[in-house]
Amino acid sequence: MLQPRSDWYWFSENSQLMLSMGKEWQCTTAFGQKQIVDLPKSHQLFNLSDTEYYLTFADHLLASGGQFSEAQLTQILINATAAIMFHKPVSPKSWFLDEIESFGFHHRLARVSNKFNSAVVLVLTDEHSLATCMLISSKLQLNENKYLRQFELIKVAKNRLEPFLSEASSQLTA
Repeated sequence: MLQPRSDWYWFSENSQLMLSMGKEWQCTTAFGQKQIVDLPKSHQLFNLSDTEYYLTFADHLLASGGQFSEAQLTQILINATAAIMFHKPVSPKSWFLDEIESFGFHHRLARVSNKFNSAVVLVLTDEHSLATCMLISSKLQLNENKYLRQFELIKVAKNRLEPFLSEASSQLTA
């Protein structure tokens, strides 16, 4: 996993949020102008808050027992940090997912499911009875016509989140 450095900065290119990670690396996030509150018009330093979120999410993911490559982990962390810092609020969409009897999340990872499939999400924010989550799996079919793609956000009632256990790591494909 790449560690945040003082030369990292956010910027936009072609209406897409990007992260420069020094002279040789840059990452295109999953978020474009429609999902972002304010795209940076110039270089916006990867600040202390960004670093805190990045490292906190890293701790949660490393403690989860999920099997992530270094590249996958870095990509998840960059998109999770970008979502927290820049993404517009999302409205609840719990009706797309099945209710779970024994609900919750483990190390901020949870599984969500419906009649079409199941997927793993990272809980970004935990507010009373709702959680805003980022899809970690490659996709999640919500209904006959609607899909979430990897790194898209969904807000759901906590009773839709099945605790993630490390045996289920086969669902963590990027």
